[in-house]
Amino acid sequence: MSLTGLRGILALMVFGTHFFLAFVMAGGSMDSSFVQEVFHVLFSRSGGTAVSCFFLLSGFVLTYIARPGDSTRSFYRRRIAKVYPVHLISTAIAFTLVSVRYEVPGAEVTLSHLFLVQSWVPSQWYYLTMTGLDWSLSCEAFFYLCFPVLLLALTRARTWMLYAVSACAVFLVFFLPYVVGHTFTLLSPDPVEMVPTAGYGGPIGYWFAYVFPPMRMAEFVIGISLALLVRRGAWRGPGVAVCLVLCAIGWGVNLHLDSYLPLAAGMLIPFALLIPALSTADINSTWSPLRWKPLVWFGEISLSFYVSHLLVQEELFSRLWNLGMRAGLLPAPLPVLSWWVAVLSFLAQFALAVLAAWLLYRLVELPLVRKLRPKDVPPVPITSTESPAPPAHQAGAAHMAEK
Repeated sequence: MSLTGLRGILALMVFGTHFFLAFVMAGGSMDSSFVQEVFHVLFSRSGGTAVSCFFLLSGFVLTYIARPGDSTRSFYRRRIAKVYPVHLISTAIAFTLVSVRYEVPGAEVTLSHLFLVQSWVPSQWYYLTMTGLDWSLSCEAFFYLCFPVLLLALTRARTWMLYAVSACAVFLVFFLPYVVGHTFTLLSPDPVEMVPTAGYGGPIGYWFAYVFPPMRMAEFVIGISLALLVRRGAWRGPGVAVCLVLCAIGWGVNLHLDSYLPLAAGMLIPFALLIPALSTADINSTWSPLRWKPLVWFGEISLSFYVSHLLVQEELFSRLWNLGMRAGLLPAPLPVLSWWVAVLSFLAQFALAVLAAWLLYRLVELPLVRKLRPKDVPPVPITSTESPAPPAHQAGAAHMAEK
């Protein structure tokens, strides 16, 4: 339950980033420097770190609930049933809106989004054209493709090897983008960038560190390794309270990092410690603040929220705001907006996005998951010849949901 609650917090972080950065990049400011600074601290860099934690969670949860004898075909079918219907709906809506507002996207761009391969192209016209968010699903699709092989290899690894793999992956996240950014360049960069990359190492640095699927595989592999350690009862890490303090410290440090580091590396270690701590807390029925029922519910619909909220923010809410302005009921949002209007705007956008996500979850995601995925046996812990999972893990597995 705690990991599902964590998904809800991560989804809120991504939402807040899109709200705040869209406002600031358009030249807006609030009449209260204190409130604006609060938004800056909470959301100016939270989106990238949230995606990094999503990738960690993906590897962790898929490994934790893996079943001995589960077929690769069954795994792929469950993943497609979970992700592709909502992706297809959101892409169709985005395609229509882009076609009406700008022009019909080219066939190559459209097909790359439909088949979730857009993140392999170092151009924002490919990976940001539609929803602006499904580039991360493109990374996930690559992870799912590789997962059966990765799980087989890492399950056979000794405990010290799993710690070593995690350490090597952390090292790659911190340093490999630097090497690539100082070795390669794009011969034909985008003439106009939807997201400015100058502060993140330029076009090649931003794409490689943040969007390129094999680079993001490092976080996914860390998640797999951590889950195997928890399964074996071999995880040795701090508890939830200490991890939350480390996350707060890491958050402050991340605000002062530059180049590509705040995109993923800045919060990688605190999140990598937090996830197994939350899982262990659920297994042992110890304290965790992320089991709050509304937060867990929000985590349940987080996939639908993630793929749809930017469309709500950019299209539905902006149109409603313009109607209110023309009716004389709402002020112009630029250049200066009253802080209380900004807060109410944030809450209104969030409420509309949650409503849209709930409808997408209830009408598309949930029924199609039930219809398309194969019938599965209850989750069974992964065992190891080195250290079998203790009985408490058997009970904890029942509380893990495949996300």
